[in-house]
Amino acid sequence: MIDPRLQILYLLAVGIFAFATSHPAWLVGLLGLQVGLWLYLRLPVGGLLAIFRKLLVFFLFVILSFAFFAPEVGDRFLTIPLFGWDLHLNLSGVLRGLVLSSRIVTVIYASQILQRAGDPGTIVRGLRGLFVPAPIAYSLDLVLTLLGAEESRRGSGEGRRRGTEEGRARTIDILRQVVRGDVGFLIDLMQRNILRARERAEAYGLRPEALSDLAVITGLAVLSMTLRFLKVMPGLPVAPGHKSIILLPLYIVAYDLTVSRWGATQLGVVIGVTSFLMGEGKFGVFEIFRHITPGLFVDLVMPVARTLVREPGAVTYALLGTGAAVTRVSTLLLVAYFVEAPSVFYAFLVPMVISNTVFGFLSGFVTFHVMKSLQKLKAVL
Repeated sequence: MIDPRLQILYLLAVGIFAFATSHPAWLVGLLGLQVGLWLYLRLPVGGLLAIFRKLLVFFLFVILSFAFFAPEVGDRFLTIPLFGWDLHLNLSGVLRGLVLSSRIVTVIYASQILQRAGDPGTIVRGLRGLFVPAPIAYSLDLVLTLLGAEESRRGSGEGRRRGTEEGRARTIDILRQVVRGDVGFLIDLMQRNILRARERAEAYGLRPEALSDLAVITGLAVLSMTLRFLKVMPGLPVAPGHKSIILLPLYIVAYDLTVSRWGATQLGVVIGVTSFLMGEGKFGVFEIFRHITPGLFVDLVMPVARTLVREPGAVTYALLGTGAAVTRVSTLLLVAYFVEAPSVFYAFLVPMVISNTVFGFLSGFVTFHVMKSLQKLKAVL
């Protein structure tokens, strides 16, 4: 059995090396190493293709950016007649886009090997062995335990399908209640999950303040993960960032309920690592940043907001939600920077930024109603 600390260090080494070199031979060789490890560990071959399919649209935009908008001296072009126009395709740019895109595939394959070949408990122990703060390690352990208990109750086969259908139906019901400004269901879910987390956390023998913070972070992280049914909404038009309406208020609640100065950031770390371990998202380990950045934003901006406005209203929370939502796009910005995408590529992200901004703004009104019931949540602690 390989030391879990070495597994995590291997992932870090792959990421650093992939970023440090632009030499095609090294990048292709590093990608080949991940594929070789994948096959050696007898992981499903279909998983390799599934990861690539998820990233296909992103890679297409990257390659098109290099093919038409980022020429370099000495590049070779292919002229294609098209409706009376000469379309100049940069063949060297296409190759450059493919090679640099392999950086992302390499890191994601490495992160998926880490996630699939081991078990979450091993990875958590590895993080603890690498001096990850105890509160975060405890939270990860509790979150995975509680989520595992939920999966066991849901069962498999027909029971699992029925649970998924119930989750979809509940999702639609949740959205209807949110539109009406009724967040009582959300308060109940928070109370229930925080109470469950507190009961489990008492086994650690922590000080009252630490126990309270651990219960809040764990409970809200479990709630965030159980609301993943929001991505399965048949028949409803959705756009990037729609889940922010309900998920972003959790960061502000974490900020207010924890004693720690960085409560919202801790929540983001726990949600991000848990999402990665459970295979959520398409960008592997990069997905962690998508959850950390809103928490960091909340921890930095909330003290300022409370100084300027003693009792924030719906508009204040809407502005906070907007900023937090925009920071979630940092995942794509980080990935784009990682593949050295041309400047024009960032123009393709504008619709996504707009969509996230709109849903982030709307989340502020949910936060406003949730904060009215903050005392109910404090009573659980």
